[in-house]
Amino acid sequence: MSLPKMVEDFDQRFELYNNGKTPGLAAMAIHKGEVLFKKGYGLRNLETEEKIGPDTNFRMASVSKQFTGMAIAMLEEQGKIDCNDPLVNYFPDFPQYGHPITIRHLIHHLSGLPDYFMELCSTDKSAKRPKNQDIFDFLKQKEKLDFAAGSRFGYSNTGYNLLGSLIEKVSGSSYPEFIESQLFQPTQMHHSIVIRDPEPDIKNRAFGYSDWPFFDLNDYNSGNFLYGEDGVYTSLNDVVNWIHAIEHHVLVSPTMQQKIFLGSTTDQGDPVGYGYGWFLQELFGYQLISHSGHWVGFNNVIAYFPEAQLWIVTFSNTPGSSSWSAMETMAKACLQIK
Repeated sequence: MSLPKMVEDFDQRFELYNNGKTPGLAAMAIHKGEVLFKKGYGLRNLETEEKIGPDTNFRMASVSKQFTGMAIAMLEEQGKIDCNDPLVNYFPDFPQYGHPITIRHLIHHLSGLPDYFMELCSTDKSAKRPKNQDIFDFLKQKEKLDFAAGSRFGYSNTGYNLLGSLIEKVSGSSYPEFIESQLFQPTQMHHSIVIRDPEPDIKNRAFGYSDWPFFDLNDYNSGNFLYGEDGVYTSLNDVVNWIHAIEHHVLVSPTMQQKIFLGSTTDQGDPVGYGYGWFLQELFGYQLISHSGHWVGFNNVIAYFPEAQLWIVTFSNTPGSSSWSAMETMAKACLQIK
């Protein structure tokens, strides 16, 4: 696949961010294992005027779910969990209303669990920083699910937070330790990290900013230290290795990787277009396996077009630059769609 025209057009469009004054974007295209394009635009830190590049670490927000999904798949393949097991098998003190929930329901967003955001997350720096245990305690105070477990799809950060806690329960390691030692180290993602409290030093860190035209620092929320649904920082350079690991089955077998990229069904048999941390849909007439994430100024996409053997990765540290729009622009050029 030759991309000279795409590189020229894309480069010219996003070169506007290289005015030395704004946050921006990092973008990459990989075809059949070959990196065709990889570049940063704008600043990762407006105060220090450090530029975005392929080694800039962005907060993944909900793109983190694919790492949680991979960890669950690894534990499943090792026989340490059964995804059809009720969640209460692993959390005996889970409230009665949640006893019908299975691990499968959590993976595919079928749990009906209430969302914690409005009650526990705040931009007030004096507010308590909730941990995963606080989400569990929040659920113990509730009396019912938002809908019957297994009955329909309902995107749930709470569900993936519980998957993060399940990984800890089963592995005996903290979620950050498990992800970093069992996923990042084997895949040579040496500069990726999972956030925790107290906050670790994150090399080449991008900070999140508000929308155009003000670009106020928008990097803090008390919910920043939750994980499972969020929490991963990574860069284009490390994602090259992540994609290589997926394609070459470094962490799980080909059969399990296929399952990760498959959807599911409700308990009534209706299709659900969500795998193990990946949305499944169509775009431009191609199958698309992807996930986006939005949080504290960041918006990111990792997108895979399997029929074309094409990956597009776009990370942004401001809503003023749409990573999804950038992904579509690059995908159209690579797929030669007008």
